[in-house]
Amino acid sequence: MTTKDVGAAWLSYVTDTFLLEEGTISPQVQSEYQRLAETDAINEERELWRAYTDEMIVRILQCPAESRSQLLTAIDARSLAFVQDRIQCGTELLIALAQRELKLNVGQDAASLPHFFEKMLLQQNPA
Repeated sequence: MTTKDVGAAWLSYVTDTFLLEEGTISPQVQSEYQRLAETDAINEERELWRAYTDEMIVRILQCPAESRSQLLTAIDARSLAFVQDRIQCGTELLIALAQRELKLNVGQDAASLPHFFEKMLLQQNPA
């Protein structure tokens, strides 16, 4: 698959999963994400929150779609800001790869993409 195709699927995936009104696009989360992005200690904070952010991502991904809004409402803005940071990192990675017109070996069908996207969000090797 081309990186452009994977990028389009990524956008749809994160929008449907995380960018709900109660999720990472809520004004409180966006404000916290902006504060986080502007701090000089962003890399240290990412590492401090890494395991917890992984846990939040897994919880969100395992939650049935019909219950996800309720779960997202229960997660604090700071935790969701770190989830938003992971989404942004994945997006930036795909943009950089697309600019180089690279192909990604994620399988030939869309069924393999959710696993690939989960690995991207958890910042793990997708192999």
